[in-house]
Amino acid sequence: MRRKKRERSNNIHHLRGSNDFCIALNLIPWRKRHRVFSSFSALSGCLLLFLFAVSVFSPPPAASNHFLSRHSSAVKESEALESNFGAVFQVPASGGNLSRDLWSSSQSKLFYGCSNASKKFQTADVKTHPNRYLLIATSGGLNQQRTGIIDAVVAAYILNATLVIPGLDQHSYWKDSSGFAEIFNVDWFISSLSRDVEVIKELPPKGGKAWIPRSMRVPRKCNPKCYQTRVLPVLNKKHAVELTKFDYRLSNRLETDLQKLRCRVNYHALRFTDPVLEMGKLLVERMRIKAKHFIALHLRFEPDMLAFSGCYYGGGEKERAELGAIRKRWKTLHASNPEKVRRHGRCPLTPEEIGLMLRALGFGSDVHVYVASGEVYGGEETLTPLKALFPNFHSKETIATKEELGAFSSFSGRMAALDYIVCDESNVFVTNNNGNMARMLAGRRRYFGHKPTIRPNAKKLYKLFLDRNNMTWEEFASLARTYQIGFMGEPKEVKPGRGEFHENPDSCICQANDAENNENNNNGKDAVEMNDEQQSIEEDPDWTDIDYLDNAGGFKDLPNLDSSVLTKQEQPEVEAFFSD
Repeated sequence: MRRKKRERSNNIHHLRGSNDFCIALNLIPWRKRHRVFSSFSALSGCLLLFLFAVSVFSPPPAASNHFLSRHSSAVKESEALESNFGAVFQVPASGGNLSRDLWSSSQSKLFYGCSNASKKFQTADVKTHPNRYLLIATSGGLNQQRTGIIDAVVAAYILNATLVIPGLDQHSYWKDSSGFAEIFNVDWFISSLSRDVEVIKELPPKGGKAWIPRSMRVPRKCNPKCYQTRVLPVLNKKHAVELTKFDYRLSNRLETDLQKLRCRVNYHALRFTDPVLEMGKLLVERMRIKAKHFIALHLRFEPDMLAFSGCYYGGGEKERAELGAIRKRWKTLHASNPEKVRRHGRCPLTPEEIGLMLRALGFGSDVHVYVASGEVYGGEETLTPLKALFPNFHSKETIATKEELGAFSSFSGRMAALDYIVCDESNVFVTNNNGNMARMLAGRRRYFGHKPTIRPNAKKLYKLFLDRNNMTWEEFASLARTYQIGFMGEPKEVKPGRGEFHENPDSCICQANDAENNENNNNGKDAVEMNDEQQSIEEDPDWTDIDYLDNAGGFKDLPNLDSSVLTKQEQPEVEAFFSD
């Protein structure tokens, strides 16, 4: 008997694999097997109880600073959209039942745009000097150039000079060969300003020869006295002066009549060409077919934009290397402090953060969103959370054919103009940044009836996004709505004189009950027809128009991301965009 037991023991010891193990079990007496399985079951039960206790009593994970979608799972939509940060944070598919109207302002009808000149404002035929010609060379993208064109008209008025149709920037990354007449209606521009400033299409010859103007540059925020002391003496001597890199070269604060002249240029004289207007109108009509109301989102999340801002979005060493290499090209920039920049509200919100803010403000998943954007850093992966929150996601490329966009797609300025039109005509305009297009449209929408314009209060929302893991959706949404008060495009949100004038044209906004006094007894004749259908972080522009780096919003014309420097030929051009 003992010999047989030893043989069985040796057999069991040498068995390998699951099949051998089963055979071995058969060799063990039934009672011993029962004791083995009982012990194993008890041990398993204890382990499960321990894991359950850990899951229940352990604190929730710390809020992550990784905002890009590649560091957070896509939001899943069913009855509710569940955030990837924990079961407590349930993002609803519905925007909720709020008492306010999401698509209009209750006070908008009490205000209107007013930009008529006062009786003391001298007309062009009285004040224009016969032998003074002012030329300007604009800088940057479409909307940055727009600011230069507006201010050029005012500068010509200050100098009593004839303005030559401004030249557009054709030598930057955009490589857009479009001239003024290919984007804006030249004849309309000249005729609508005929009472204010004399405008001609080109500099007349001098003695039968081409006239070469004197080139010079004025400092930023140059006021009327600055122009009279710096430019006027040269103009009197040379008779033709070209002001280069003309963007934000005129003081933000001017007397009322000059501010109203700015408004007449911006909101009435600058009209896109008929082909651009017709295509823009077609895009708007197609959005209206999809939904009675729609949001237009101007999304700035391009690699160069993020590099210039100095922000960090949780992409690890890959992100630091890619964006850091771009940032090194602009030697005038200081070393970045991402945490400080974000804390001060100077980082563009991510697509996911914009989506969460909109849901908190009451916009449900059924809302249609038109997105105007260049290349998005991180590509489709970065956009996934926003598309999960708002699956009705559109752009000009998705609602128009390649053939329809063919006349525009090779010209970044014209493509930007199409987005400008759709954003202007949208029921609600939203932006994740404080760039030129955002500012220009914010001012325009105030002037034409205070259409809702949502600008993120990034300084306060920053903390809210960090803490969202530690609160319920209801708490998050309530705080987001509170923080956004004063950033929704309502009348009198911004104090007069605060922010860029193009963003807050307070001198050109009249109130219905005192319109007669504000318009010098003109009975509101220049009141702007209502369209059916905040405060700036700081005064100087942080970001230039780098939205459309090529016709597809891509980065193809920039040097390789791994390169840390630009050639000498490229460097000044880039600094012109970002260093100011």
